Amino acid sequence: MVAQSNKRFEDTELEQARVDNERERTAHALTQLLPPTALENILRRLGDLETVLTDQPPLSAALRFQDSALERTRSQQLTAEHLLELAASVASDKEQNSAPTPEPLFERAIFVFGLRRGANHAISEWLRGHFDASEVRYLNSAEISLIETEGNLLTVDRDKYARMAINPQERTLIVGYENLDPAVFPFRHNAHVARRSDVVVVLRDFPNTAASIARQAQQDPAFAYRYRIREFLDLWKRYAGYLGADSFGYTYISFNAWFSDATERKRISHALGLQHSDHGLNSVSAYGQGSSFDGQDHDGRAQDMAVLNRWDAMLEDRLFQFLLLADEEALEANERLFGGFPYTRADLLARWHAGGPAQ
Repeated sequence: MVAQSNKRFEDTELEQARVDNERERTAHALTQLLPPTALENILRRLGDLETVLTDQPPLSAALRFQDSALERTRSQQLTAEHLLELAASVASDKEQNSAPTPEPLFERAIFVFGLRRGANHAISEWLRGHFDASEVRYLNSAEISLIETEGNLLTVDRDKYARMAINPQERTLIVGYENLDPAVFPFRHNAHVARRSDVVVVLRDFPNTAASIARQAQQDPAFAYRYRIREFLDLWKRYAGYLGADSFGYTYISFNAWFSDATERKRISHALGLQHSDHGLNSVSAYGQGSSFDGQDHDGRAQDMAVLNRWDAMLEDRLFQFLLLADEEALEANERLFGGFPYTRADLLARWHAGGPAQ
């Protein structure tokens, strides 16, 4: 039997695979966000008049929705963005045909998306510093869900942050989301929780994020497993694409520029309609045990931390080397967005081979 040579995929084939993967991710995400009745209404809008979900067990309803939604979107050549718009329209119709939209519970809401070990906590602390401490309700590491209010009760997600009583002086809501895709955030619905709502997406450069992950794994080997390394590689590139395209009308923060440039911080404050303040700039969040390298030792003087060259201390670490070599596209995107990393892929590969087996 003659071995066949590997087939090189055409650009059109790769793009089609990417679009189909986006459809699958979005259909799955919607099953986590919406009840079966809403999912069934989405299928009706897609032309599926037969699939019934309302009387199905949750898992069965989710699987049937995904199968039908994927079949319909593929046949109609609809993208993930079309599916999200359709879901938002269904949610909006549900609101209009039932009770009136409740009065906003907060004056401001800021939803902060970032990657774990990607400095999103630093941004959240800085944002909190724009307000009096007593007026902020901060929720760390929530799950994406439909936010619900009832009187002074707030439900951000049904598992971790359900039916919390909000005090009258708490006029600002800041919610952090880690290792989640902002593309599937139901902003149109969740924006109603405040008179003004914004989504902030934070991205730290790839080598320093990888260095912090590797350092955390040195201290806690199970961290790399819990992080789900493949997810990091995929999500970092996904975030990079959103930042490069300025997607969804969200506010994007390059952590490197934010950390080093006071003018950039003022620009971000202005974009969010905030009176600029660096009051929270030097705070080190207690969430996640602080910095992977310094813990909370620099709380009150966070600007003294060497966060822009963490990679330098990790060059001989095998996990760090693996992360930088595992996905060539990530380093290419890093060069476009951040630049400044002095090692090429060839340099890193030579270092990997010279290092021998991990000790």
